[in-house]
Amino acid sequence: MSCSRPHLLPSKQYISAEDCDLLDLLCSRFNVAKTTLEPASEIPTTLDIRVKQDAHIPSHVIAVFDIPESEWGSSYQPLLVPIRVDLFTRGFRSKIIPLSPPGSTFPVPYCAENAEGQFVTLPVVPLLVPHAPSIPLLFLFGLGLETRSHLLCCRLLPAEVIGEFPAPPTMANIMATLCNDEQLRERSKFNQGLWKNILSLGPRDPHFIELAQTAWNVTVEARRIRQRNTASHITSVPN
Repeated sequence: MSCSRPHLLPSKQYISAEDCDLLDLLCSRFNVAKTTLEPASEIPTTLDIRVKQDAHIPSHVIAVFDIPESEWGSSYQPLLVPIRVDLFTRGFRSKIIPLSPPGSTFPVPYCAENAEGQFVTLPVVPLLVPHAPSIPLLFLFGLGLETRSHLLCCRLLPAEVIGEFPAPPTMANIMATLCNDEQLRERSKFNQGLWKNILSLGPRDPHFIELAQTAWNVTVEARRIRQRNTASHITSVPN
């Protein structure tokens, strides 16, 4: 991976950026199929995952969840997120993957009996995080697998708000006007979750961190503006 990474700046290419499944995209970068566990099942120590192409195969699966296992309901499913330990070590400061014994090699795909295609057996690492849904986005950019700034931006802010970058006050005012209360809550939940994950896992890319922090700050200010406007409207209504 090159030491030089392009700056993440918003572009005008917004089409379909919000529609793609980020975990699907992450799995495709590692040439494996997305995998799920049965609801409320225990996290296994290894998983057999279908390989789409024998190249750039992951080394581990991270079973990501944001509530303690003891509190899982009958329908809860952790996210199964593929990663490569070498990319994670370069891209993040945290140490979430146990050290492999000396001389260990990366997992090798194999052909299974009575099944078409190839599979790979990967060790599974359970990981409790502040916010599970934003982990695929964090790993895509933190591991250097994705650099399309519009994909990142459109996951964090509405397109009309991104168009005012880098002017946070204007961005916040437009967001407060454009979004309804539910949309503001959802954006706030995701952006705050991503920011907490950044603080917890420590990605190294300063441009990614800066853009995520800007999005979170803009979201916070937009909610403040909405609350002030709502309070002002209530006090101005005659009895």
